[in-house]
Amino acid sequence: MGEVLGEKTTRIGAMLLAAGKISEQVLAEAIRTQQSTKKRLGEILVEMGHINELELTQILSNQLSVAWVSLNHVDFTEDILRLVPEELAREYTLIPVHTRIGDKGEEILYIAMDDPTNVKAMEMVSEVTNMHVRPMIAPPSEIRRAIETHYVGISPKEGFPF
Repeated sequence: MGEVLGEKTTRIGAMLLAAGKISEQVLAEAIRTQQSTKKRLGEILVEMGHINELELTQILSNQLSVAWVSLNHVDFTEDILRLVPEELAREYTLIPVHTRIGDKGEEILYIAMDDPTNVKAMEMVSEVTNMHVRPMIAPPSEIRRAIETHYVGISPKEGFPF
């Protein structure tokens, strides 16, 4: 069952209203901006200065039932970073965080993303890694900073088709 953008927007807006983070006037203005720019509602509200990235990340985490992660506390190893090529990480604003073995012996890769509803990004990572992929959410600026900091000097996995 696909979800139309409007329903998701309304839920995010309703959650921010209920949390007292924004007014109805602010929400209406953000929705008007969204219709002309095609940006995500949360991104617009951050740009407008009504909420900060961390508040948005926490609200989306709650709304989508996806764990949020502070990348400042992640120990990025060369092995974990080599799983996902830097180009892919940059294109989809995501970064690999850790792996674990699932109940059926399958390898699971947890990735921090700014948009854990981006199925295409998760499919791309799964295809490249041959692992099951589980999303976590992190603020986009933290992900971009982590990519800039941790991918320095990391050579791609052999045989990657890019």
